[in-house]
Amino acid sequence: MFIKNKKAFSLIELLIVVLILSVLATLVVPRIAESSSDAKKAKCDTNVAAMNRAVELYAVKNGAYPADQSSFDTNVKNSATTFPHGLPVCPFSTSYVYNATTDTCAFHSH
Repeated sequence: MFIKNKKAFSLIELLIVVLILSVLATLVVPRIAESSSDAKKAKCDTNVAAMNRAVELYAVKNGAYPADQSSFDTNVKNSATTFPHGLPVCPFSTSYVYNATTDTCAFHSH
C-alpha cells in the first residue's frame, strides 16, 4: 500500500534548505546593521555642516561669531529664523558643541 509517485520533500532536503537560508541570513544581517550605522553617521555630519552654515550666517548678520556655547545656544540653535523646521538632532542622541576658538560646531565621533 505504498504510493510510489508521492511528490514530497524528504527531511534531509528540508534541513539543507534551512541550512542555506540560515547561512544567507548570517551574511546579510550584519551588512544591514552596518549600513544603518553609516546612514546615522552621514546624517550627523550633515547636521554639523548645517550648524556651521548657521554660525556663518549669524556672523554675517551680526558682524561677529557667537562668543561662547551659551551665545551659540541662544542665538543660533534656538533661533526660529535659523532652523524654522526645528533644530537638527544627532541620531546618536549626543549634543552638538560649539567651539568658540575655531568658530565652528565641532564634529564628534560615535
